[in-house]
Amino acid sequence: MRSFFFLGALLVCVSPSLRSLVEIICASKANRAQVAFSAALVESKNWTSIGPFDRCHTLEFKKVITNIGNAYNPETGIFTAPVKGLYYFRFTGIVGETGKLNAGLKKNGENIVAIYHKAGRQASASNGVALELEEGNQVYVQLFENELTIADQNRLSTFSGFLVFPL
Repeated sequence: MRSFFFLGALLVCVSPSLRSLVEIICASKANRAQVAFSAALVESKNWTSIGPFDRCHTLEFKKVITNIGNAYNPETGIFTAPVKGLYYFRFTGIVGETGKLNAGLKKNGENIVAIYHKAGRQASASNGVALELEEGNQVYVQLFENELTIADQNRLSTFSGFLVFPL
């Protein structure tokens, strides 16, 4: 308790420029963007297979585990960057009923990285990437078309991302 009293008295007695510097440092830490999310494909603990689709299908990772900053929307499956910065994304998929999985992480419609597996059911694939994003850029995972499926049980297929640092 005495140390807090001492610090308070010290701040009152120090020069205005030092007080201003302390206020700027505190304000910059308080305003730093904090963004992180992690979500699983389905909320069910039962095996659930999604697909196949006739065209690319944006996956909606419904079971939100973490969503600091609320930049991930589980209704659309889309992450929208709240600030310009370097972000890291990772996604993992379990092969569904068709025995073939091919899905990609997209930024504003552009393919960035993908996962692929054709070894039968209950095999998995994973990929991750660091991306420089502008405010408002969108990142999501799409299951590609034609005989491809993805499955989940108890949070095995996931999509996660976080802000490494603002730019």
